[in-house]
Amino acid sequence: MMEQGGPPSESTLITWEKQYSPSAWSVRFPTPAEVIDFHVKFVKSESDKNREQLETLLDVPYGSGDRDKVDIYGENLPPDAPLFVYVHGGYWQMLEKETSAYPAKPLVDRGMRVMIVGYELCPEVTLEELVRQMKAAGEFVLNYATENGVRHISIAGHSAGAHLIASMLDRPFMDAVGEELALLKDVYLISGVYNVQELRYTKSVNKDNLLGINDANAKALSPLYASYEHLRPIVEQQQGGALRFHVYVAEHDSDVFREMAVKMSELLRSYGMRCDLSVLPGLDHFDIVEKLASADYTITAAILAGVAAAGEKS
Repeated sequence: MMEQGGPPSESTLITWEKQYSPSAWSVRFPTPAEVIDFHVKFVKSESDKNREQLETLLDVPYGSGDRDKVDIYGENLPPDAPLFVYVHGGYWQMLEKETSAYPAKPLVDRGMRVMIVGYELCPEVTLEELVRQMKAAGEFVLNYATENGVRHISIAGHSAGAHLIASMLDRPFMDAVGEELALLKDVYLISGVYNVQELRYTKSVNKDNLLGINDANAKALSPLYASYEHLRPIVEQQQGGALRFHVYVAEHDSDVFREMAVKMSELLRSYGMRCDLSVLPGLDHFDIVEKLASADYTITAAILAGVAAAGEKS
């Protein structure tokens, strides 16, 4: 994995293009295009169904942008119900909250309110600006929880969403939210992008530098180079409770995605974080989250168990 330097050779770039193209690694369909097509149709169908079946509060703004809004599922639950927050992927340039509500029903059915976060997309904004937006979303979530008496927040992000969560949890964010950060108990990072230095050069992800990555910000935008030392007191003060990190990656993710997951879990543990790493067999970059629509799925069960372990009654 590259740390620094100029543009890669042509042969290296060919390798990186495939490594950062998750659909090329799935074994479910004959072509990458079919993987994407199935995923888009599946998440839309499940999300549409959940909007029809569940009590919702839609398009609640946390910022000034058209997409800076959240959708809330399970509005019929008690105000202080445990809260699950989901941040979608799409390489910071695709997808939206409206098609990312597929994890909602199994959790709402078990007493968790679910909040799906929308955000602006590149190239309308830069990746640097997206990280700032995610911090605004994080402040909104913590304020919402405080106002409603919520004592347990779980947050999950997929792919680019995992990157945004890992980037959000920096020292300035902690300073901004203060004691409210202690409400965040479990962080689920699913098939995340934790180093943007190589994909900066890939045309499949960053054509014409639509993400706005440069020599000055490439490392700063890569969670694998971040410090999480500021979170250590939160873990120590809670004496065996949260904060807990859970890093997931699929067996059929690319080599570089699996490597990033290992390195991210090692980094978090190096700062004293409680962090487990799971490689989920038989899954790829897309069905690792598609299965969140199922009540008996590994990650869904872990989310519910995390609430139970904290003494919450669902």
